[in-house]
Amino acid sequence: MKRTARPIPSIADLVRMQPQLQSWAEMAARAYGLYEGINLAIKRSRDKWPAVAHHASVFRDEMALMALIRSFAVMDREAEISFQAVNRYLLSESAAEEVAAVYADAEPPCSLATARAETSAAASRFVAAYNETDFKAFGRIQSFRNNQIAHISWPEAEAAKVTYADLEKLVVGCCKMAGELTLMLTGCNDWPEELIETNREEAYRFWLSAIRADAENRLHVDA
Repeated sequence: MKRTARPIPSIADLVRMQPQLQSWAEMAARAYGLYEGINLAIKRSRDKWPAVAHHASVFRDEMALMALIRSFAVMDREAEISFQAVNRYLLSESAAEEVAAVYADAEPPCSLATARAETSAAASRFVAAYNETDFKAFGRIQSFRNNQIAHISWPEAEAAKVTYADLEKLVVGCCKMAGELTLMLTGCNDWPEELIETNREEAYRFWLSAIRADAENRLHVDA
């Protein structure tokens, strides 16, 4: 079945999309960071596998699925708000000047010449990150499109040959695109990818401590 061409958004559409794309990329980054931190904590505790480790394993898969769902939301070709729509806009003839004008008017204002240089570089990095997307892997994720994706389990995702490596690449790519889009429209440096490391470290410390405390019978529940 031949795909119909999707409409090219306007600059107003792009400005409207940016906050939501940033927010969803941040949520995907947090979830993936939590997955990685929990996974590392479990690996460091394989010699003792107490009940807390089993709970951690369940939570780990839930975080992977959350990252998958949130990344899918910002990359879905059929969605009105998506990085695919942003990419279509940035490849249009009017994009360079329109984006530069928005950047120039952002606080603090700058000259149009400065804006052109900054937004051109950001747009190039965005397109490069978009082109690095593994759309073959993304196609496997799309097998769960619409409401089904919110109700799958990780074993089902694995059955569709979606791997953790696929997920990592997708999340990181979405984070890069969100950061570049925010930069070119607002002039602000706000990089969701940094949330992966922050949440990874926090989850690792928490769950490793909990697993070790359980293994050593140091967990107590007040009556």
